[in-house]
Amino acid sequence: MTNELKRPNVIRVNEDKLEDKGHGIYTGAEYWQNNKPFTGFAVASYYENGNIALEVEHANGQTMGWHVEYYENGKIKYERLNYGDSTVVFRYFDEDGNKTREYWPDKKSYNEVAKETGMEPLNE
Repeated sequence: MTNELKRPNVIRVNEDKLEDKGHGIYTGAEYWQNNKPFTGFAVASYYENGNIALEVEHANGQTMGWHVEYYENGKIKYERLNYGDSTVVFRYFDEDGNKTREYWPDKKSYNEVAKETGMEPLNE
């Protein structure tokens, strides 16, 4: 089995391989790797089959970007995009990968996250 990863081109590192610098500027942990602020996904947990269960994106050490939970089959279960302590979008999916709910509290903040993480911005 393999995950259908959110932003598959972004580096993923096991959370326990990162240096935890404590509480970040915005919210969540601040992570460093090789004496530099970490940018990429910190993988927090795996299923027994090796698929990722939970991962959280970081930019320049800070919790910034996607928080993604997966089903054991590798499909995305839930994702939210964070900009600091604000959630920009929530999405929920069934086990087949079909979107069941979506909520956009703030599209302007989405573009701020896009700028910080290298994602494509939305046209407002």
